[in-house]
Amino acid sequence: MELDNAFRKRARVSGVIDGCSAGGPDRLSSLPDCLLHTIMSFLKARQAVQACVLSTRWRHLWRSVPCLDIDFDEFNKAPPSDVNRICLSSSDDSSSSESDTSDSDSDRWLPHPFNKDWEDFEDFAVTLMRRCNIAQLDSFRLNIVRSRAPVFGNRLAAGWLRRAMKYDTPDRASKLGLSSGSWRLKRLHLCHVLLDDHFVKRVSSVCHSLEDLELDDCSCQIMSITSQSLKTLVLKKCRWRSLSEIISPTLKTLVIDGGSNTAACALVILAPALAYLHLAVDVYRFCGGVSLNEVPSVGKAFIHLLQHKYNHARSKLDGDQFKLLCSISNSTNLELSGVGTRVLGKEPRFQEFKNLRKLLLDNCDLSDNFRTLVFFLRSSPILEKVTLRCCKFPKCPKKRHMPIRNEISSSELRGLDLLCENLKVEIIYNDGYGPHLMRLLLHISVNLSKNNIKLTEVN
Repeated sequence: MELDNAFRKRARVSGVIDGCSAGGPDRLSSLPDCLLHTIMSFLKARQAVQACVLSTRWRHLWRSVPCLDIDFDEFNKAPPSDVNRICLSSSDDSSSSESDTSDSDSDRWLPHPFNKDWEDFEDFAVTLMRRCNIAQLDSFRLNIVRSRAPVFGNRLAAGWLRRAMKYDTPDRASKLGLSSGSWRLKRLHLCHVLLDDHFVKRVSSVCHSLEDLELDDCSCQIMSITSQSLKTLVLKKCRWRSLSEIISPTLKTLVIDGGSNTAACALVILAPALAYLHLAVDVYRFCGGVSLNEVPSVGKAFIHLLQHKYNHARSKLDGDQFKLLCSISNSTNLELSGVGTRVLGKEPRFQEFKNLRKLLLDNCDLSDNFRTLVFFLRSSPILEKVTLRCCKFPKCPKKRHMPIRNEISSSELRGLDLLCENLKVEIIYNDGYGPHLMRLLLHISVNLSKNNIKLTEVN
């Protein structure tokens, strides 16, 4: 009775009681559940739960939304909401009595400085993940803000996720009257969560339809990522411990942005269907190197090797990366950023980039007589456009009308016969080397037209 009175009181404040607003009928609530679920899927989890006060029709809709987005940002210096307590406590789901007592106690009493926001968020997240049918979700996102979370926040979040995956199995779903079989989950996004091999095994055993997996700022004690269904894998700023392989015959998009891996561990990628590769890592945080095997389908590749220009410590990824380039030789669009003069090794063999049409060299070191640039110009028969953005060029003459140095014009670039007569070159520069490079290219190239060279100066 007290719960009903509290619900009606808040409904009056909102101007909505039993499906009718103060200004007329509630047309929104007359929509079918499938449309209301779609609308609620665009809301964060806390907002979706708070929507239960709009109408008695909405009171339990949050429990069956197809997409659940639990975000700590929603609890940023916000007072605890009575609506959350009312809505979450109104469920009569028998599953609420099921809990992993030992895990819960050990996680809950880890020594860390609780604050009010975190306490409210933890109570909300734990209760919500117990009440909702996680096994029937299409998309699930758990975002822990590392800068605001307690010291062991990632361990606590791992415990919540572990218990949810333990109890929301297909067998339990069938007992609740839901469809049997594997989980429906297609998209999983975790931010600042501690993960291990047990998590990977659990996901592999129940999430047979998982297509998109994104891990952001996670601590991962995972040695292998293997999937028969993944299409997109995004790994951002993750701290890996001995990650040795990524294997998926269905993977089409792979993003590895930042993070680190165990020094002695080499990462091998086997993805024959891969179409887009984004690799942006510090060469000294992936000292074991990255090897691309069986990736013949890569159409667009972005390679950014931080610290590649400097040699502070030994790193396999910092050494001869010619093998890495050869593994993506079927690309039609290639972007290289931050690579130094060692990217080709001492004596690179000829490798044809027969499909390459667009090449972008960003902040690359071309001071060794354009060796990297010449390599691509000579091995790309259908190249259409080359963009040089803020690269390091050979030093230009101090005097404006001084002839170009013989050692440059007589080495790699002298008499270069471009395979593509209509090749377009764009030079984006900020230190005055652009016009010098333009004169140099026209001086040594046989068939490069001045009209096909574009100079853009940036600050």
